Amino acid sequence: MPHLSTLLFNLCLLLVFLLFSDPAKGLAYNADSPEENKGTTETELPPYMSSFNTDSISDIARLIDGRRAVLLGEASHGTSEYYTIRAELSKELIEHHGYHFIVVEGDWDAAWKVNQYVKQLDGAPETAEQALASFTRWPPWMWNNEEVLALVKWMRDWNDALPDGAVKVGFYGMDVYGYEGSVRILRNQVELLETEARRAVQVATHCMSQFRGDRRGYLENTQLTGEHCGSDITKAVQELTRSTRPDELSEEEWFNIQQHARVIKQADLHLRGMLQQGPSSWNERATNFKNTLTHLLEFYGEEGRGIAWAHNTHIGDARATDMASAGMHNIGQLARVAYGEENVFALGFGTYKGSVKAGSEWEGRMQRMDTPAATRGSLEAELYSRDGEPLWMNLNDATAQADYAQRIPHRAIGVVYNPANDAQQNYVGTDLAERYNAFIFIPYTNAVSALGE
Repeated sequence: MPHLSTLLFNLCLLLVFLLFSDPAKGLAYNADSPEENKGTTETELPPYMSSFNTDSISDIARLIDGRRAVLLGEASHGTSEYYTIRAELSKELIEHHGYHFIVVEGDWDAAWKVNQYVKQLDGAPETAEQALASFTRWPPWMWNNEEVLALVKWMRDWNDALPDGAVKVGFYGMDVYGYEGSVRILRNQVELLETEARRAVQVATHCMSQFRGDRRGYLENTQLTGEHCGSDITKAVQELTRSTRPDELSEEEWFNIQQHARVIKQADLHLRGMLQQGPSSWNERATNFKNTLTHLLEFYGEEGRGIAWAHNTHIGDARATDMASAGMHNIGQLARVAYGEENVFALGFGTYKGSVKAGSEWEGRMQRMDTPAATRGSLEAELYSRDGEPLWMNLNDATAQADYAQRIPHRAIGVVYNPANDAQQNYVGTDLAERYNAFIFIPYTNAVSALGE
């Protein structure tokens, strides 16, 4: 049986989508772009399209205001400008529009350390750098980078300045890959639980621990015997859900324990989905993204509002792409269905050319790669041809919906990337105005700055 990472790699190549699925530079969008490479066709912008600059952040935030869930994308995980712009927009939404948390395409266990730091919860790391160092699973540079570091420090300062009793903003993860950490934490906390929950958690964590993190071994055994840990984990989640919070744990610490169990449950479904050779594995991971967002909104109460950061292929409605015909869904689709389209705002990103951080293979060496000029006929090439400057579009506008009624190729770069194959492998057919509520185009972008490099 192929190695687990090979299964994931081949699945996503087969479906022609993103493989998995990541001092601050500020909003300096064109720092590395030679003047002679800019677009040459200068035309008047349509009414739904505006030049993008630092003043645009507040305009976009006002357009978002009132939506319960904000989904902020990225066309590649290793691009500095996407992180910086999302950070500025998130800060604007927190400071002026009452948003309560950011949840990212990262592991729950690792992101919890950052949440502890920004809120100064018990056991918090001493520094922001130490908090981000919790992101150790490949590729760590998705979150352990200079751009996120600046945001985390701002969130800590924001919380520190709040009056006593005010709700502090949180930082969380919604991925399933780091489920082994969740297994260890539940095993360490089991003595705090009520009898039935304790027994159920012990059984479930023992089942998931017996292969000592060997995911390939777990799948081989499941394929051979038909036995797996799914029912045991489901029972543990059910018992924790109906249990009373232990006196030793705060409300947020208890939420953390329950969420670890949910992560393990969804990770098991994600792993076993690989045996089906179809969209199941992707869909179970996407379901965890949406479920995590839902649980966080519920945790923050009826007025809770949240911001999710993930790749465009996750946050843009899958029904507006070829993903739908492949049987795939994502958080963009699931959130709109669950909360109502009027309560969700999805913002996509794109670039014409530049540089990006990625690996040439899964778990390979991090590299700074050139992002070639977008292929002719793509969304990115069309936007670049206008004047070669940063733009943003309000896709809720009726004219925009008419102008982008036809499907158009839209670039998506994952953490594994080969620029030589960009034109053949990295474009997703997209009904733009159906996929996103707004779109930001930055013609020239730069690779993210990993901490410690």
